[in-house]
Amino acid sequence: MAVKVTYWALIKGNRDFRNLWLGQLVSNLGDWFNTLALYSLIFQLSGTGEAVAGVLIAKLLPNFFIGPYAGVIVDRFDRKKIMIWSDILRGILVIGFIFLTSKEHLWIAYTLMVIQTGLASFFEPARTAVIPNITKRHEIVAANALAGSTWSAMLALGAAIGGAVMIWLGRDMAFIIDSATFFLSAYFIWLIPSLKSKDANRKKETGGGVSQLIRGVKYIREDTYRLGLLLVKPGLALTGGILTLLPIFTERVYSLKFLSASAALGFLYSARGAGAFVGPIMIRKYFGESQRVMRRTIGFAYLVIAGSFVAFSLAPNVWWAAVFVFTMTFGGASLWFFSTTLAHLEIEDQFRGRFFALELSIFTAVFSISTVIVGWALDNLGLSPRDIGLRMSMIPLIPSLLWFLFLAKYKKRQGGKKSGKGWAPIKRQDGITEAFDMPPSDIVDEE
Repeated sequence: MAVKVTYWALIKGNRDFRNLWLGQLVSNLGDWFNTLALYSLIFQLSGTGEAVAGVLIAKLLPNFFIGPYAGVIVDRFDRKKIMIWSDILRGILVIGFIFLTSKEHLWIAYTLMVIQTGLASFFEPARTAVIPNITKRHEIVAANALAGSTWSAMLALGAAIGGAVMIWLGRDMAFIIDSATFFLSAYFIWLIPSLKSKDANRKKETGGGVSQLIRGVKYIREDTYRLGLLLVKPGLALTGGILTLLPIFTERVYSLKFLSASAALGFLYSARGAGAFVGPIMIRKYFGESQRVMRRTIGFAYLVIAGSFVAFSLAPNVWWAAVFVFTMTFGGASLWFFSTTLAHLEIEDQFRGRFFALELSIFTAVFSISTVIVGWALDNLGLSPRDIGLRMSMIPLIPSLLWFLFLAKYKKRQGGKKSGKGWAPIKRQDGITEAFDMPPSDIVDEE
């Protein structure tokens, strides 16, 4: 019978996951100090939507170029050392943002963000890939829900505190705090034992990085289910331009009587974090840990995002806008949490780093394109922010439709109606709640 572990029992009983989680907690908190401070500074110096979009691109685009090769490194070397060095170097680099004092220094911001994001391209796939290595099978769903909700809670808390820090202590202090969190995160990860692959029976891969990357891509492509999971988050990234609209709405659209633009932006980010925090926890609590529920909810989550986008674009003030940002990220976080969990159950450890790195790379490319289009439209098409938001609200309907079509084909596969091409044979083993469609796994069994 499946065991449904509580979050407290997971944190208390699993020391390695606890240290990984603590590292994520402090690092995510500092990230939102950094993000709000950068948005505020760049918009103050430039005053253009394209410049704000440029911040997002500089923080994301390196993932597209570096991510796939970073996945090869993550699968080949000790994931613990990769995360520690990534944290230490980012902690040093973030101090450089303090020297941004004029428009002529914007190149420093973009350069530092590109390098910092490049290092994150190693850290994030490594952190995601190791969760099954340090948890038992019945802990995986709870671990992913807690990891996702922690990111969200730190978004809400970090945005709120970050806004207050900028008002009372200034932007430089936000960057200093962010730097300190990277070093603290490295310390917590240092407490974890070696995080090399636990698949000791696999053959050692030969060839260079490119050949191993190609081998990972072939592994994903040979099974349509894996390929479908790979594209779930990029479907969410189609609406990435919303992050460009948030600061624009607070600066140009809302009449703010009680809040400054920076405080209003922090408020919207807090609502975003609150929605993302509640999503995975509520879905897991009321719908359980069934893989069937996870698969179906992904399609409906896209619809929640679309409806929330419409309501946000028409919101009369920042207070109502926060409500719809909440529901929008509720759907997005549920989608993110379920796709990650399903990937943990499907992807073998030998290829897990490459899967999550490639997923992040594609997500980043799509997100960046969406951001560029929104920033360009704001400055060149003569459309209002509300008009752009309404047009973007139609986009999530496309991945929702495609996902439901995908599930219809998956249902045939599950029923044994395989085409003989594109779907890998189903190999049964004990699962978390369901046991009918679990692949062979290196996830640590309960002793």
